[in-house]
Amino acid sequence: MNANPQAQIDLEHIQRILILRMGPLGETILTTPVIRALRIRFPNAHIAYMVAPAREQLVSANPYLDEVITYDICVPKLVYGIMKRAFQMAVVLQPTFRLVLHIFLARIPFRVGFETNCCSGRLLHVAVPNNTAQHETNRYLDVVRGIGIQPDSGEPEMFVDDCAQRWAGGFLAKFRIDSNHPLIGLNPGTGSVSRRWQKERFAEIGNLLHRDYNAQIIITGGPREGSLPYELADMMGCSPIVLTGTTPMQLGAVIQRCRLFISNDTGPMHMSTAVKTPTIALFGSSDPSRWGPFWNRHTIIARNSMDEIAVNDVLLAAEKHLSTADR
Repeated sequence: MNANPQAQIDLEHIQRILILRMGPLGETILTTPVIRALRIRFPNAHIAYMVAPAREQLVSANPYLDEVITYDICVPKLVYGIMKRAFQMAVVLQPTFRLVLHIFLARIPFRVGFETNCCSGRLLHVAVPNNTAQHETNRYLDVVRGIGIQPDSGEPEMFVDDCAQRWAGGFLAKFRIDSNHPLIGLNPGTGSVSRRWQKERFAEIGNLLHRDYNAQIIITGGPREGSLPYELADMMGCSPIVLTGTTPMQLGAVIQRCRLFISNDTGPMHMSTAVKTPTIALFGSSDPSRWGPFWNRHTIIARNSMDEIAVNDVLLAAEKHLSTADR
């Protein structure tokens, strides 16, 4: 850890804190243990989180935050917006010198973050190594450990607001979802084709769970997956629901109502674990030790490639989840 001895600050006087992370859906969710850790350490502080555009809803209902700010690409406007809020401490959760420079220009007096590739710990008062050889949640928590905070949990959290809950209830009611039968989500897409389990196998597991458990199947998909959710639905014999075009908060509300969520390694998989829905996470080319949900109630199925994951592997895991009565 790199610390500047000339810039020590009494943490007891910190009353205004800014967290920064410009990340995609999954990585934003994985930073949420930092929010909780800061709130426990600073129970009365004003804590704000600056996120990338379209990521606001991932943290907007988080009870540990007082404010969510959207990153502005206009640097003078961004810096002025930060400066006028008079933050006393900034916590930068990515090794990007541009963000460090922004908070320096905004005159935040105490700055904590990762060492950056180009400038090491320059302009930071506490700089921690960017150790990617660990789970992402632990990597982010290294930053607050650098100022002496020991987190009570590394499990991510996503909170769903009442408006999204009502929307999800109305959406499912239109399809006459029966609460006496398990609702199971299938998420066949990812940003990378190499991380996708075959849609034929997703179709087979969905059909088997419908047959064996009278499960109601819902297929989720994002804008980058195109027609994939509909192609999967057409391959199935149980008339699944297809859910696309939602906001992140709406998607979280529907996933939260699932008894089980089966997904490739992608953003909705992290969302599922964060809303505490039991999740079966499928890993091939990506690293489960870094990205997998190793917390209770979830199952990781990891092979050298997605082709090596058999339908029976997923079926056995699903049977274990569906046989429990904790949901």
